[in-house]
Amino acid sequence: MTVVSPCPHVPKCPPPACLPPALRPSPSPSPSPSKPAPSQKGDGTKGGYEAVAGSIDKFAGSISGAAQGVNQVKEYTPRFEGMDLAPLAGVPLVGLMFVNRFNRISDSWKDSAGILHNVLRTDSGKITMAARNYRDAERPGGGS
Repeated sequence: MTVVSPCPHVPKCPPPACLPPALRPSPSPSPSPSKPAPSQKGDGTKGGYEAVAGSIDKFAGSISGAAQGVNQVKEYTPRFEGMDLAPLAGVPLVGLMFVNRFNRISDSWKDSAGILHNVLRTDSGKITMAARNYRDAERPGGGS
């Protein structure tokens, strides 16, 4: 039977033995306030919600850019149509089955990209509105 001495560390190490310094949990920080503390900018003005809203706007811009990129990829999704098949005139029937399969995959990708574009565009608008709400909350008389 091993006798375990009391742990002198704060917070206490889990039993059965004291942990080395690298594995010890760090002391718990003091409870944070419920509202974000206003930060001081270099020019002496407070950051507050305006600083948060700026970051949210940047994120919304990134999502909007991704939506435009997905839409552009959707628009340039290749598909074999009419005259595109002229060079394949000497290709056996198996080749035409490949073309049909390729077009089905292309159509599925185009549909999926359209859905993703709409979701990203909608979410970007919602995030921009959230940033606007933060700005309105910071204005005097803006928050109710």
